[in-house]
Amino acid sequence: MLKRQDKLTIALLSTAHFVADAYSSFLLPLLPLLAARLGLTPARAGLLIPTMMVTSSLMQPVYGMISDRYLKRSMSVFGPLVAAVCLSSIGLAGSLPGLLALVIIGGMGIGAFHPQSAALVSRAGGAHRSTVMSIFSSAGTVGVAVGPILITTVVALYGLDRSYYTAVFGVIIWVLLLRYCPALGVGAEPGHERPLGQALRAVWGPLTLLYLAAVLRSAVHVSASTYLPFLLEGGGLRLTEIGWVLSGFIFFGGVGGLFGGALADRWGARRVSLLSLLISGPVLALAFASRGWPGYVLLAVGGTFLNVAVPINVVMAQRLVPGGASTVSALMMGFAWGAGALLAPLTGVLSGHIGFARALTAICVLPPVAAALLWQFPRDAATQPKKLFTDADPCRSAPSVSSVGHSSL
Repeated sequence: MLKRQDKLTIALLSTAHFVADAYSSFLLPLLPLLAARLGLTPARAGLLIPTMMVTSSLMQPVYGMISDRYLKRSMSVFGPLVAAVCLSSIGLAGSLPGLLALVIIGGMGIGAFHPQSAALVSRAGGAHRSTVMSIFSSAGTVGVAVGPILITTVVALYGLDRSYYTAVFGVIIWVLLLRYCPALGVGAEPGHERPLGQALRAVWGPLTLLYLAAVLRSAVHVSASTYLPFLLEGGGLRLTEIGWVLSGFIFFGGVGGLFGGALADRWGARRVSLLSLLISGPVLALAFASRGWPGYVLLAVGGTFLNVAVPINVVMAQRLVPGGASTVSALMMGFAWGAGALLAPLTGVLSGHIGFARALTAICVLPPVAAALLWQFPRDAATQPKKLFTDADPCRSAPSVSSVGHSSL
């Protein structure tokens, strides 16, 4: 049984994860309004999302090293507050530099929160670590999905200049964290510090294939999340309706990630990853070419299949390098997601020539390309273990796929 303090830590940080990740999706549905106010082209507006991805995703390993050495609880406590203050204030931005500053600093708050909080939750979970980490991860996924609904509702009721009303949620969770969040201990995981260079060189081929596939999948997801509001606005939808459609796409993507692990444990990680990519591309292409409810349903289905492989690919990488799970997890999550986000503005440039519907449909070729890369990946360890493991690193030492949930960690 978990101690009362541990339960409080898990509940508090999971709630904070929900709140912090909700702010991370505020920018998406407001892009058309902000672009119109500041006179930005869709391509320039689309640069805001990758900019935030750099500070919230690509920089996470740096935040983790800083928190381990110097700040034992400050990043968990103040991260949501920084995100709340900055990202709830984007409606006040009167220039592109001002908007960029809010996005960059807000992204830093989100990114700084994740590594330290994940470590705290993991430590609090003890023998139930996998279960509590799935709760923590799921809370963030739901937060990302709820964010567009929350911000569009507030803006629709009070106007873009009052977007800062939503900061109250971050302030409340900051007060609770300041009072109850524990400090991160020192040297939490001894015995996992062996050199990784030799292990990484031994699997650089399949690891590169896996990484590139994850980047392409992330590029599709970020492009769709960024430019779907422009497509929906052109179709005559109101701001709140755009928020609901966008939230549905993100939410069902999270559902796909949560179920991906169980499917992979049953049918094999490589097989499920391939099928998810092969199905998601055509379904999303049909969604972007459709109008009304059929298009929204297809969008939810496509988003679900697109993200099924997110947790699976993390564990596939961990199985390649059992002694470097943290390193390859950071590669597959933060770095792959951030690199995919950097490709998203190309969709904005393309939309300026052929329109949003055709541009979004065009990028649906990327999931099949990612599947072609994974086709070259060694078969699942359950059927051909010798291709991935030596006697010193048996498959059974790797974590179960179902133990990894979808997350913006």
